Amino acid sequence: MAGALRRLLVGGKGQRAQTRILRAVAKQHESPNRRHFRRAPVEFPITVIVPGDELVLDATALDLSAGGVRMAMNTDLPAGQSILLRFTLPKGGREALARGRVVLSFFEAATKRYAHGVAFTQIAPEDQESIAKMLDGATPELR
Repeated sequence: MAGALRRLLVGGKGQRAQTRILRAVAKQHESPNRRHFRRAPVEFPITVIVPGDELVLDATALDLSAGGVRMAMNTDLPAGQSILLRFTLPKGGREALARGRVVLSFFEAATKRYAHGVAFTQIAPEDQESIAKMLDGATPELR
């Protein structure tokens, strides 16, 4: 396949053939959407606990799904860091506890805070269900 691709690209079989092959190669390398849960913008406080260091940090949830949360805080956490999360869902929900892993971490210059994408690694089924139900009725009032 690689030899045939090279011959077509270098061998001058025509611009149309080159374009077709480049599109096919690009399509093979497109990454599929890895999100499995509905996600909605939110804004509520989260307590972040870093095990081992026993750090207790404040964060703000920015969007939420049954599989994880994007949050902003003043402290940088490295991707791969395991954390504990404690939060209360908007609209009178109960306090939820979850274990998570930081999967994305970057500094947002506009807000001067660190943004973290966290995947839940352990969460009570009833908490995950509460999140899913809240998101099914997601409205701008969640903010």
